Amino acid sequence: MSLIVPDFESYSFEHRCCHAKCIGQVVAVTFTDGETFHAPLIWLREFSPDESTHHPVTREQTILLNQLPPDLGVDTIGIDSDGFLTIKWMPENLSSRYHPGWLYTHMPDSEESLLELPDHKLWDSSLHLDRLAGDRMLNGDEEVFEQWLKNIHVDGVGLLTQLPLDEDLVPKIPMMIGPVRASNFGNIFTVEVLANADSNAYTSIYLSPHTDLSTREYPPGLQFLFSLANDAQGGETILVDGFHLAEVLKSESAEFYEVLSTMPVPFVNKAEDSEYRYRAPVINLNREGQLDTIRFTYWLRAPMKASNEDLATFYAAFIRFHELAEEGENQFRFKLQPGEMIGFDNRRVLHGRTAFNLETGRRKLMGCYGEREELLSRLRLLARSRRARQT
Repeated sequence: MSLIVPDFESYSFEHRCCHAKCIGQVVAVTFTDGETFHAPLIWLREFSPDESTHHPVTREQTILLNQLPPDLGVDTIGIDSDGFLTIKWMPENLSSRYHPGWLYTHMPDSEESLLELPDHKLWDSSLHLDRLAGDRMLNGDEEVFEQWLKNIHVDGVGLLTQLPLDEDLVPKIPMMIGPVRASNFGNIFTVEVLANADSNAYTSIYLSPHTDLSTREYPPGLQFLFSLANDAQGGETILVDGFHLAEVLKSESAEFYEVLSTMPVPFVNKAEDSEYRYRAPVINLNREGQLDTIRFTYWLRAPMKASNEDLATFYAAFIRFHELAEEGENQFRFKLQPGEMIGFDNRRVLHGRTAFNLETGRRKLMGCYGEREELLSRLRLLARSRRARQT
C-alpha cells in the first residue's frame, strides 16, 4: 500500500510539478509557478511514501539509511497527469509517487513552511492584554482557544475571563494544551498565605518580577495562574517582558549583556526536603542567536566563584537587570479577578505581585506548569485541522 504523503498533513495542489530531471545525484523539480527546487536522491528516497519506507499507520520511517543501496540511482523520472512526481529507483525496483504540495513545502531549498508562527512581540507597560472569553473556549470555541495560544506565543502571556469558579479548571484548561509538568510543589499548587510557608509566594509580601524554577536544567516553559479570590487590598499581578529587558540592557551596555548571556550563575533551591541546582546564564540564546530563555529567580542563587573583577561586572549587570525589571515603564500591572486565568511563557515573562493585606479580604490563586513545546505542538495541530478543512 502506498501512502499519499509520509505524514498526517493535508497539502494543497496550488503548486503542481510540471517538469523534473535527474542531474547526477540531484533531482531538479519545476513547479507550475515557475519555481525550481533541488533535492539529493538519498533525500527523496528516504521520504518515499511507500509501505517499505514508512509504516502505513504511524507514518514513521521503517528503513535505516545504511540499508539503502550504495549505488542508489534513478531508472525513470516523470510527472503524472495530477502533478505528482514519479521516480522508479534502481537497483531496488521501487516506484515512488510524491505529492506536489508536500514537495513544494519540504524540498531542501524551498522557503515554504507548513506553519510560520508569528514573531515574538516585545512590550513594556503599554502591553494590550486581550480579554478572551474563557467560557466560550470551554464550550468548544476553537477560535478563542487558538487566539489564546497565539497570545501566549507572541506576547508571552494570554488572559482568559468569564470562567466558573471551579478548582478543577486547574489543570483541566492547561491540559487542553498538553501534559502538566510536576515540580517539588506538586502537579498543582495553591498560592495563598501559609503559616509554615516554604516559598515567599505563600506569604503576603511584595514579590519582585522573576521567573520560576531557574534551579532546573530545563525550567518550565509555561505557567498558569487561576484566580479564585482576590478582593484583598493590593495583590496586583506584575508582568515584565524579559526579552524586552534583555534588548534594553543590550542597548545600554554591551558588556553587561555579554556577561549575563555568558557567565553561568549557580541557581539552587533552599528547602529542607529537596535540593535542585543548575548553572546557567541569566540570558540564554538559541543556536540562531535569538533570545530563548531568561533565568531570573533572583532569590535562588548560590555563592558565585570567580575573580573579583568578573564578580564586580556580574553584580553590576545583574543589579541593572533587576532595576530594569522594577521600572514602572517596563511593568504591566493588573488585578487578576476571580474567574480569570493567565497562561504565560515562564522562560520569557517575569511575574510578580504587589503586597496585599489579608485583613481586607482574601487572595487565592491556583496554578500549574506546562511546556512551551506543547503549546507549539497544539498550534500546529490547530493549523493542520484548518488546512484539512480547506483542502
